[in-house]
Amino acid sequence: MRQGERLKVVEGRNEAAPLGRATLQGWAVWAFWGLRVYIVVMTALVVVGFLHGMG
Repeated sequence: MRQGERLKVVEGRNEAAPLGRATLQGWAVWAFWGLRVYIVVMTALVVVGFLHGMG
């Protein structure tokens, strides 16, 4: 089974159900971009903290 496939039980058999990528709209787009920015900023702070602690 490939990554991203889900299994559904049909009459006792496992079959891969085709799933597509969900399209994000409105506030969800901004929320995910905010999470990306947050991750980058926090990673930069951690790197700066480690570099500061090494010296």
